[in-house]
Amino acid sequence: MFKNCFLAILLLLPMTAIAHSPLASSSPQNGEKLYMPLAEIIMVFKSPAKLIKVDMEKTSDKQRKSLLGGLFGNHDGEPVLLGTSFLLKLGKRHVIPLPTLEIGNYTVSWRALGEDGHVIKGELTFTTAGG
Repeated sequence: MFKNCFLAILLLLPMTAIAHSPLASSSPQNGEKLYMPLAEIIMVFKSPAKLIKVDMEKTSDKQRKSLLGGLFGNHDGEPVLLGTSFLLKLGKRHVIPLPTLEIGNYTVSWRALGEDGHVIKGELTFTTAGG
């Protein structure tokens, strides 16, 4: 009996690890420096997911380079207001429309709900520069 339960657990563990839906790609890419105006962020997941929360803020160089700020989630930047039309839609590809952005550093923090019900989260940073 114990052997059968142990075998079942061993077989199911890899399946649960595969079930998560990590971010496959984004535009802009993390850390990218942009020289053209940005109208939207595109996020592509490996399998269908629902974005449940997206926050964006304009940050200073000091905030981006602070080790302690990165470890403890020090988000004291200027918030950028986003709409909500892109939230709670199941899909692999999500488009987040943006307002007109000033030149500067930006951080996007997101949370998504995978098709399997697991919450996944991440952060994306990019810089807009004058052309």
